[in-house]
Amino acid sequence: MYEDLCALGTLLIAKDFKGKGIAIAGKNSYEWAVSFLAAICVGVAVPLDTEFWIVSLKHFLNITDCRCAIFSEQLQDTYWQIRNDGITGVETLINMYRDREKGGWDLFSLGEMIEEGKKILASGNRDFVETHIKQNEICAMIFTSDGKGDHKAVSLTHRNIASELRQLSETLDIECYDVFFSRLPFHNAHECICGILLPLISGAAITCSEGYDYNVDVSALQGYGLAESASLVALDTGNGSRLLPGMKAKIDNPDPETGIGEICLAGENIMLEYAKDPEATAKILKDGWLFTGDMGRIDENGLLYVLGSKLNSIIAENGLNVYPEELENKLDTIPYVRESLVWGSEPDTGRIPIITATLVIDVEKTTKKLGAGYSERDVFELLSSEVEKINAELPKFKRIKRIIPRKNEFLKDSSQRIIRWEFSNAPAPGTYYKKAEKPGD
Repeated sequence: MYEDLCALGTLLIAKDFKGKGIAIAGKNSYEWAVSFLAAICVGVAVPLDTEFWIVSLKHFLNITDCRCAIFSEQLQDTYWQIRNDGITGVETLINMYRDREKGGWDLFSLGEMIEEGKKILASGNRDFVETHIKQNEICAMIFTSDGKGDHKAVSLTHRNIASELRQLSETLDIECYDVFFSRLPFHNAHECICGILLPLISGAAITCSEGYDYNVDVSALQGYGLAESASLVALDTGNGSRLLPGMKAKIDNPDPETGIGEICLAGENIMLEYAKDPEATAKILKDGWLFTGDMGRIDENGLLYVLGSKLNSIIAENGLNVYPEELENKLDTIPYVRESLVWGSEPDTGRIPIITATLVIDVEKTTKKLGAGYSERDVFELLSSEVEKINAELPKFKRIKRIIPRKNEFLKDSSQRIIRWEFSNAPAPGTYYKKAEKPGD
């Protein structure tokens, strides 16, 4: 891999991409990882979602000043059209598959780029191998979206990413015999940093897996982080999250009674800016602190408790905020629920939204519990009894008043996150008893 990396980096410099934007799009693969590593050392790596519409792609390529695009086979026509439209600055197209035949003067294969780079290296060229990395230079622009679906390009420097990797390496014991299962798409900030760079610097292996048909022991860690913080800032202890070494956190404008307020973070891994968006940057970066938009509290032991995004909060009848993510974490522990979405449904009377939970049923476990001939009402009553157990442990204003069992999965983005602003994810097709608040209604 190092040989391929050096060869590709050498060729990219020879083609005058030093310091320029290099887009990378495609399915998780060895080729994607090599392209990303070369791009962050040569210029600015710009990982892109394979599901972006072509209009959005053109906009994102312009924001990040990309001059080169490396993509997988199924995206070739898309990027060919983008380049030929002349709306962006993309000039060079590289098909990611190594075994692709040479494409001509305006289309290259990754394989031929690497082979040509090896020849330049063999001639004594040391431009890439001896590249001087400047810590405060931007090396990656990773797109993230807010709760409304708006995308921004997070500008990360070499210092940001190196600090993140140092913090994680000091916290996690990763051995050379470990294998990382890559499930999120590589364009996700967490996956390209924690899923590619972290295992590589530790000598571990990566496998790009379509499923889990393996008889292996799997260790899973849950963490809290954002693209703006170069991925993780804290790891879950089972009772709150502990900050990584070097990270600082504070709560802005905490509630006097609960201590809940907006989580703010500081550390060397915090992004430089949102690319070409000074107004949005000024809103989130203030006096050296990243205002995350997430609500939470910090206890006397320094443990961080993340409740959810303030964008998603529901105002209850007593005027207090209810955070859907907090309730979803509890609902997802129900054996007959695969996943959940909590939202404020339109009230029958008045203005106070009704706290509603749409629950995707686990058909296999539900059938095992109720038998093959169960009815929709049987499912509703089973789930209602489980939700009542959860409600019994919640203050009255947080209690779930309405449930909607659902058969089909929620609409998700390519990172497998439920799209909250998608209307069909709330009432949604495949639901029963929309107006029912308890069994028998």
